[in-house]
Amino acid sequence: MMPYPMRPTLFSSRRSPHCFKVSIALHEKGVRFDRVEIDLRTREQKTAAYLALNPRGKVPAYFDEDGAHLDSLDILLHLEVAHPEPRSFPADERARRDVLTWIDWSSGPLRDVSHHLYWQLIEPPEAGIDHVRAETLLAEGRRHLHAVEEALERSGGRWIVAAPDLPGPSAADVCVYAWLSGYRRFGLPDTDLPRLGSWLASLDTRPAVMVSRDTVGVPFAQWRSTAPRASDLESLDDER
Repeated sequence: MMPYPMRPTLFSSRRSPHCFKVSIALHEKGVRFDRVEIDLRTREQKTAAYLALNPRGKVPAYFDEDGAHLDSLDILLHLEVAHPEPRSFPADERARRDVLTWIDWSSGPLRDVSHHLYWQLIEPPEAGIDHVRAETLLAEGRRHLHAVEEALERSGGRWIVAAPDLPGPSAADVCVYAWLSGYRRFGLPDTDLPRLGSWLASLDTRPAVMVSRDTVGVPFAQWRSTAPRASDLESLDDER
């Protein structure tokens, strides 16, 4: 029988910005949780042992007393219900839609630039860097940076979506930051964007970000050797 988390547990990888943003969100809300490291380089997320927990074969996956949450957006929305303070989604419906739009954008165009630049500039293919492709991606990344700069100007300069009931960054800030902070590996931003610079610096120094950055969890194999089995949980139920 497969092992099963008994405490709030995040299955994640230090290599994944999706996991980074979920970790930030958990720490911003003060949630105490265990962290288990899934080795993406060895495709541990596709092994039978992990698929028994998460049939999607991806990270992050988060387990708590309410069950399994297997997508980063699902996790963020669940945390807002399970741990409503401090808020990361505004109550105002229009502002909430704005936050969701930014999250969707971060997981689409923003993520695509980061992903493809990584495989061009950080771990280039055997044939070498495609400089035309890389420059096209860098230009697209600059457009994304300017879009965030403009959004910060519209909102007043501190957070991407301004709302009176948000004491800190919204889920939009956390999700955009998780991808955008990685752009610095590619030399971006390479122009003066003052609001963006202040926004990045503000998030860089938040405790939730600092404790989440590059944090490695307990190896999955080690967790499996100590976690209770589903059959053990059934036995406990029978005893009750």
